[in-house]
Amino acid sequence: MPRTTIDLDSSLLEELKKRQAAEGKTLSRLVSELLARALFEPEAGPRELSWTSQDMGARFDLEDKDRLYQALDET
Repeated sequence: MPRTTIDLDSSLLEELKKRQAAEGKTLSRLVSELLARALFEPEAGPRELSWTSQDMGARFDLEDKDRLYQALDET
């Protein structure tokens, strides 16, 4: 396997070492697996929007133009 050197933020290296200890893998193996997963797994698409609605009841009849204009003037 080819070798390379990369510079990591100290906080990132700290998290990698915690994960390495938890998973019992070498740091090299862990980083290689994480990079492969990030590069080759398809990106998740946008989540489906969940829309909640309810009938709020009409405040007035929209056919009543005078009442509609009055309501618009109040805002």
